[in-house]
Amino acid sequence: MSEPEVAGAEERHASWLELFFDLVAVAGIGMLAHLLVSDTSAGGIGVYVIAYTAIWMIWACFTLYSNVAGQEAHVGLILGAMFVLGVMTAAVPEIHDEHARAFAIAYVVGRFLAGRPWQRATVVTDLPIVQTGGGIVPWVVSFWFEGTAQYALWALGLTIDLWFLVSTSKDRLVASTQERLDRVRSSRRGRNRGRAEQVPATIETVDADVPHLGERLGLFVLIVLGEGLVQIIDAASEAEWNRPLAVTGAGAFALMFGLWAVAVRFGYAGVALLPDRGLSPRLSWPAHLLATLGLATVAAVLGGLVAAPHEDVGDRVRWILVVAYGGYALLSAGIHLAHGRVPVAACLAVPMVAAAAVAAVPGGLDAEAVVWVLVAGVVVALSAHDRLARSSAPA
Repeated sequence: MSEPEVAGAEERHASWLELFFDLVAVAGIGMLAHLLVSDTSAGGIGVYVIAYTAIWMIWACFTLYSNVAGQEAHVGLILGAMFVLGVMTAAVPEIHDEHARAFAIAYVVGRFLAGRPWQRATVVTDLPIVQTGGGIVPWVVSFWFEGTAQYALWALGLTIDLWFLVSTSKDRLVASTQERLDRVRSSRRGRNRGRAEQVPATIETVDADVPHLGERLGLFVLIVLGEGLVQIIDAASEAEWNRPLAVTGAGAFALMFGLWAVAVRFGYAGVALLPDRGLSPRLSWPAHLLATLGLATVAAVLGGLVAAPHEDVGDRVRWILVVAYGGYALLSAGIHLAHGRVPVAACLAVPMVAAAAVAAVPGGLDAEAVVWVLVAGVVVALSAHDRLARSSAPA
């Protein structure tokens, strides 16, 4: 094999431009954490989930673009995406009031920009929502609404996009796009033969660079966990330095390190204990969204526990933490079960039991106990996974 071929076979890593783009996501995750902590009502949690999904959607669209385009990625387009994410992030603190429309407008602009690089005869098989506009329509309609109706339209738009992502297979997508292209060629042929010949005859499919995509998904998980550590450190800096703070702070750090181990060190696309490239690129996207949403929620709540380590955890905060932590373990276990990895799924049952224990204690627990019960769930799962790996490894 010649030297250029060897070089071409090397895996590509995140570029400086991609890392620069991710910096805006760092700010977005931090702002979303403050949004959740400031309003833990059902409506507040709903807006938090919608805002997180919208920011993640813009990040995903442009992450895929840079993944496919590589060194040919247009710098101006990525910088435009950064500006859009910056506007959405800046709008988050007042998303319940005067900045909600600005958030929606920025999202629509971002989705429009995300679809610009792709030709009509090109099908982006791994994230086809970059070329569809159905999910954007409710966002545009929301410009003329306020309050609950506006947020409901946002949720509808995101649901349309995510449903299209998980329900449409690659073969069906290519076939339907080819049919539309054939109809366009046929209609133009009837009017002007020369114009029909200018339209490509066949669809070109575009697939993701899987190793590079895995790295980009992992970097986003690191952003989520890193912002969680920032929240913990910031809370500790303002709290009274005593034994409860030391115990709770140490537990919060241990929990974040444990989540890093299961989600990044031994995980893939944020899914706990999943082997490298354990999911197809198409399925990696929704799994990554749900996994990082759970991790980001846990990280956001931990900061509040560290800020008041001597107090009992309120029922609402406790249930948010339980659902996010237990839901993350349940998602990961479900993915392993779907792929026939029953022993690994059994390891992830331990964090679910820990979450159930926190939820079941009458009257609740103080911050120290809650944090360390969750730490125990992750540590036992990691230990069981390690023993499982050792027992199945060849002698």
